[in-house]
Amino acid sequence: MKKLLLFPALLFATALSAQLNIDTLAFQDFEVAPAAPAWTFTGPVIYNSGFSGVNATPSVSPIGIGGSRAWETTTNSGGLVLDFANTVIPAGYDSIRVRFKLAAMNLNGTSGGPDNLDYVLAAYSTDGGNTYTNRLRIRGAVNDNCSWAYSATAVGQVYYQPATEQMFQPITTGLQTTLGYSTCEIVFPGTVTQIAFRITGRSSSSSDTWLVDNLVLTGENNCSNTTSTMSTTTCGAYTSPSGNVFTSSGTYLDTITNSTGCDSVITINLTVNNATTSTMSASACNSYTSPSGNVITASGTYLDTIANALGCDSVITINLTVNSSTSSFLPAVACASYTLPGGTVVSVGGVYMDTIMNAAGCDSVITVSLNLNQPSATSQSITACDSYFSPAGNTYTASGTYMDTLLNVTGCDSVITTTLVINTVNTGTTLVGATLSANANGATYQWIDCNNGNAPIAGETNQTYSPAVNGNYAVIVTENSCTDTSACVNVLSVGLSEVALQDVSVYPNPFTETFIIENCPVNSKVIVTDAQGNVVLSTTSNSTRVQIDLSHNAAGIYFVEVIFGDQTLRNKAVKL
Repeated sequence: MKKLLLFPALLFATALSAQLNIDTLAFQDFEVAPAAPAWTFTGPVIYNSGFSGVNATPSVSPIGIGGSRAWETTTNSGGLVLDFANTVIPAGYDSIRVRFKLAAMNLNGTSGGPDNLDYVLAAYSTDGGNTYTNRLRIRGAVNDNCSWAYSATAVGQVYYQPATEQMFQPITTGLQTTLGYSTCEIVFPGTVTQIAFRITGRSSSSSDTWLVDNLVLTGENNCSNTTSTMSTTTCGAYTSPSGNVFTSSGTYLDTITNSTGCDSVITINLTVNNATTSTMSASACNSYTSPSGNVITASGTYLDTIANALGCDSVITINLTVNSSTSSFLPAVACASYTLPGGTVVSVGGVYMDTIMNAAGCDSVITVSLNLNQPSATSQSITACDSYFSPAGNTYTASGTYMDTLLNVTGCDSVITTTLVINTVNTGTTLVGATLSANANGATYQWIDCNNGNAPIAGETNQTYSPAVNGNYAVIVTENSCTDTSACVNVLSVGLSEVALQDVSVYPNPFTETFIIENCPVNSKVIVTDAQGNVVLSTTSNSTRVQIDLSHNAAGIYFVEVIFGDQTLRNKAVKL
């Protein structure tokens, strides 16, 4: 898309004073193929072209206009003469001009050039070449040895009358930039009907070179020209009314023919804005709308054009990736509530449409078919002895309220709340002399003979028991609706004097890591066994307060024996 913004503003149009319209009637540029209309000539011709050398005067200057071919006169004291053919002048011109370009050089060295004896002489004929009038002579410097290029600024101009020779000559020697006559011209009135022209070039030595180029015969007319001004803004390039193309902002003069056939000079205040380019990378889902509004549905590289801030084209290269949305079906079963893939929590079964982002960053539409089951809850009150093994497989050894979680028939949580009472039996015994005492008070007792297969001893249901013979004895204690058996105690002192151990106590009981044996006789033997009768600790007390550490042993029931002389105290301790 190319947008051209034009805002012409003709500010004024006024008639100028008379201005010359110039027609080229004859031209000679001394090229191999002369430009038309060619002004033919006769006479000896020496051509030269290109640029002077670095050791020439002036150095590195055009020998012909712009380096083209020119007519050269050097080392010719008699003078070379060129006669340009008689040319008929059409009627209607106000004036006629013959003009040529002239350079004075030393092509052989860094000093010197045409001197006072060297010249270029221009003569004219208005009678068909029968008679010539010498009218314009250009000499070397008064003080000899001068040079100038075609770019010198002095002009040698004369009118064809009076019919006498007029001379132009620099004063000083050396390179002339302002006194060098690079433009030579003879002006004729419009009444002249024909002109023949002659140029004579004289050079006294090889250091004195004359170069002539671009000889032109023109006809001139006064004309009533007009001017106007316009302001224009465009994009990229602007074609003026005459066909000139401008590509940058500025003020330009453009000339076309007005209604009277003369020049219409237009001052164009031109603003040229430029198109811009940019590159962008974009990704989209399913389709992409470009900055200009085009809808694109496939990945690729696209060119898109919009107007930039200056109203010109902004061409955008879009490297586009088009990804696709996806869909899927998800059957789901949950308990009580379900979190959809997008994060929404629902508490009712059914079919839900949920949208999340897929791996490509586009919508992933998920159809969720949800079957929602419900958890259940029950409660129970339990009384147990020593410990309780819950439905979930947990073992509890202390009273309290416990919550166990199982799975119900629908696969959801079944929460069982258990109010638990744990009863314990004090199975500790004390051996004083030959008398055994159960440490539990207010309980039911049955003493047994460990050496007789734990057979109950008839009639021995009191808290104390004094065996008639030495042996191993224990007591079955029923307390708090629970029954437990003490450890077997070895009685060896039947008939011996007794030393009381009734002040020995074990606490805390139950315990978690350590317990204390208080009022333990010094140098008494302390043995701890597990429920299977394995000895887990054996030590001798060195004080009346002994701390037993079972932190590395498993939870369960342990038996503590304190042996002092022939007396033994046996207690049960429970580790949680």
